[in-house]
Amino acid sequence: MNGWPLIKSYFNTKNIAQQEIDSFNQFVDVKLDEIVEENKTIVPKIEEVKIELENIEVLKPKIIEADGSPRANFFPMEARTRNRTYSGPLFLTMKLLRRDVEQDEKRAYIGELPVMLKSNRCWLEGLNEEELTESGEDPMDFGAYFIINGSEKALMTQEVLSSDRVLVSTQLDKWIAEVISTKGAFKGRVRITRSIDGVLYVTFPSSPRKLRLFVLLKALGLVNDKDIIGAFPNEKEITNDILLNLELDDIKKENDALDKIGKYVAPGQVIEYRLRRAKEVIDAFLLPHIGQRAEDRLAKAYYLAMMATKSIELSYGIRKEDDKDHYKNKRLELSGKLMEHLFRYSFKYFIKDLKFQIDRTVTRRRKLNISTVVRPGAISERIRFAMSTGNWIGRATGVSKFMERVNYLAPLTDLRKVKSPLDKNRELYEARDVHGTHWGRLDPIETPDGPQCGLVKNLSILAEVTVDTPEEPVEKMLDEMGVKLKKL
Repeated sequence: MNGWPLIKSYFNTKNIAQQEIDSFNQFVDVKLDEIVEENKTIVPKIEEVKIELENIEVLKPKIIEADGSPRANFFPMEARTRNRTYSGPLFLTMKLLRRDVEQDEKRAYIGELPVMLKSNRCWLEGLNEEELTESGEDPMDFGAYFIINGSEKALMTQEVLSSDRVLVSTQLDKWIAEVISTKGAFKGRVRITRSIDGVLYVTFPSSPRKLRLFVLLKALGLVNDKDIIGAFPNEKEITNDILLNLELDDIKKENDALDKIGKYVAPGQVIEYRLRRAKEVIDAFLLPHIGQRAEDRLAKAYYLAMMATKSIELSYGIRKEDDKDHYKNKRLELSGKLMEHLFRYSFKYFIKDLKFQIDRTVTRRRKLNISTVVRPGAISERIRFAMSTGNWIGRATGVSKFMERVNYLAPLTDLRKVKSPLDKNRELYEARDVHGTHWGRLDPIETPDGPQCGLVKNLSILAEVTVDTPEEPVEKMLDEMGVKLKKL
């Protein structure tokens, strides 16, 4: 069978960089609203004042001329020739309340967001070949890049370990089950370790060192020995380890378990404060992807029991180690996800600046309104700086790079590069090797020589990356089909 007509029809109907455009569109249409929802209410130090945020919107790119007059129909070619940034204005509905009485409401301009070419906020979207030529664009250009100060910048896809996925591994004489739990901007590594003598320990952000797992389970609500045993599978090896850990555990009440954590997070404080701080730490930093409310503690306890089961099974040889280089354990962060990380960081700084401006205005006894406290540069400057230099959130470097235009294939490879965050100066033989799961996903030949070999890769020409999908519709469908949760 001759497959070339099929491949030709694929490229006639598909944009080679469509996944980047879809990712950016999802960021603008869905993720921006989620970020605003995370920071919906702003309460500065002046407690009687608060600001409520809602309905963020990105408009198509505009240009402000030297005389201050705005002009729409700002096309990418003009941004290139005039060394301007191709960006759209951001607007946000802000309500100023004083003692819960609304004082001011405004659709405020809060900054500029660089717009990806050919995305749904770009003037080029939906234009035919003739219209693209008239606007100064190449009809065969893929889009999916940005124009910052006249320079074309592509964001390099980042290869990261999958969040919210339990991986088990062996380190010397320890067996470890760990998960990177992610909620918004927060990423917390939760690790359960089974030592050579069978004792189970747990660590998570802000946790005490050498915290025994069963102390944490009791703090989460599994107080009785019967409840703890019931959270684990009824297998001989696992039961053996559970009974050993129960025998070593001398804590019998939930408050005693909470106090053990509280003595570490709030040393020297009264017991009521210690207990409150322990609950806050557990809710906020322990497995936040499950939930951050008091009602979610029991679900966290069962999740930890599942992790502990995997580490015990690994120690007895019932389960094999997880391969971190297997592509099921990896995720690719496309342009939309990278912009989400950057915008979330910039928006946090904008809120911090907003609180400072409110406090300063009230302290100086000036009239408080939205126009005087909003400083649009707080967001724009940080986004533009990161995209100009390539220095991203989490100390990542080289995330954005100049688009090469030496030939037709040069921008194509730039838009489909995949970069690993691992240190290029270390040997990391396994991470650099071609893995069997790269087949059909990554090109085994297209990788640079030298220190970056095997760490910078390229997507195969027919490979596609899907964007984030919400879990709720799937959960609802399973619920309607009568699927029941099996007790761990």
